[in-house]
Amino acid sequence: MSEYVLEMKGIGKDFPGVRALDDVSFNLKAGEIHCLIGENGAGKSTLIKCLGGIHMPDQGEILIDGEPVTIDTARVSKDHGIGIIYQEFNLVPGFTIAENIYLGREYTKGKRFKRIDRESMFRDADEILKSLGQEDHLNSKVRVYQLTISQQQMVEISKAVSNKSKIIVFDEPTAVLTQKETDLLFEIIAKLKKEGTGIIYITHRLDEVLMLADRITGLRDGKVTGTIDNGPEVTKDDLVAMMVGRKLDAYYPERKTTPTDEVVFEAKNFNLAGVFENVNLKLHKREILGICGLVGAGRTETMKSFIGAMPHDTGELYVDGEQIHNITPYELIKHGTVLLPEDRKNEGLSLAQKAGTNLCIPNYDQLTREKAKWILDHKKEKEFIDKYFNLLMVKPALPDRLAMHFSGGNQQKLIIAKWMARNPHVLIMDEPTRGIDVNAKAEIYNIMNDLSADGMSIIMVSSEMPELMGVCDRIMVMYEGRFIDEFTRDEFNETDLGRAQSGIRVHTN
Repeated sequence: MSEYVLEMKGIGKDFPGVRALDDVSFNLKAGEIHCLIGENGAGKSTLIKCLGGIHMPDQGEILIDGEPVTIDTARVSKDHGIGIIYQEFNLVPGFTIAENIYLGREYTKGKRFKRIDRESMFRDADEILKSLGQEDHLNSKVRVYQLTISQQQMVEISKAVSNKSKIIVFDEPTAVLTQKETDLLFEIIAKLKKEGTGIIYITHRLDEVLMLADRITGLRDGKVTGTIDNGPEVTKDDLVAMMVGRKLDAYYPERKTTPTDEVVFEAKNFNLAGVFENVNLKLHKREILGICGLVGAGRTETMKSFIGAMPHDTGELYVDGEQIHNITPYELIKHGTVLLPEDRKNEGLSLAQKAGTNLCIPNYDQLTREKAKWILDHKKEKEFIDKYFNLLMVKPALPDRLAMHFSGGNQQKLIIAKWMARNPHVLIMDEPTRGIDVNAKAEIYNIMNDLSADGMSIIMVSSEMPELMGVCDRIMVMYEGRFIDEFTRDEFNETDLGRAQSGIRVHTN
């Protein structure tokens, strides 16, 4: 028997114009948590897709328990005991939990006329859920569309467990989880490790890497930068250096400016029954205002209502002192207020369109001929795209490439760029750094700082307390649809912010 349950040796993978993986070697022991770190675009997803049968490597070999295997389909990957829990879950919303767990492997009964044995599937699925500590929370007969994101993730884990996976890959598993849900996930991972399952754990959250990992492998530009054993001597700076080749000395930039007293955006008594109530907010010129709260607090819904993407029952909205009576996205854009949505893939970009086209979509009125406004000026269009690709350092600088083929950080830059071209006064950013690497995060923070210095006002919604404290001038805390507390920069600390997020007011007046 081999020392390793998995070995990937000299893996190479090319896509048109891109060397995605270059002589990558990676291995995993049974009962080990091996963290894979790297910037967006470093090759992590491509490597995992080679393991999952989505891509076939152009070079190299894969060994399971020391035996060479060819993994050319997702089915073959599962047959070799590999379970992959991707960021985007592979579930059928209208099916029950049990039907999703056994999809493609349904139990049958009857000799002559085979039919699905759902009762046996429900029974065994409930046993799996019980083994994961979910017997009080999930019933295998419930349909997936009725579940929260964290519960859907438990279904994905159950799928892997039901397949008796010897290798389980977790890709950014805590990105959408509350702290309580994250703690439960870590308990399950510890249980799987104790049972001998090899865990590959991918995350941008370096605290999780230092807490969970037995070993850590870094990827940069499709190449392995090194593999190290985790220990008390390993620091975040060491991990950052593995990913980006240098330490990020100025991770949170020094604020270039201070807010003025001028109110540029104000919401008064905004209400939407059952979602948020009595929401009052003032945003000042050049201010970066942070919004935090636990998942389900109503943050995203409130931001969408501010720009008319969601309804509201009552309330008033003012931009630059002028009341907006017709609150629609079109009207708010006209008044210089734009939103970078939390779900950038479905709401922020047209992934099947070229990156350059995405930049132009809200800006075609600036790209027409002078004397024929109904005709697109292709020279203007090219100059426009080149300008914003260069200004925000979008990589790779390939505007004809489909938006779906850019990394998360560069997709976020595309959204910022298309709205920068509208020269807005107010920029609302909902989870702008979710799912992007540390270097891309630092770039986003610097962009925000520069925009604020140029006179823009920003609302930043985030689940990451350190980034709110590192970037914002003021933080408002939302709890169960209400703003219950507010902190100025000199009052920032994780303990008080955490208490406020749990519904305990720190300020009594």
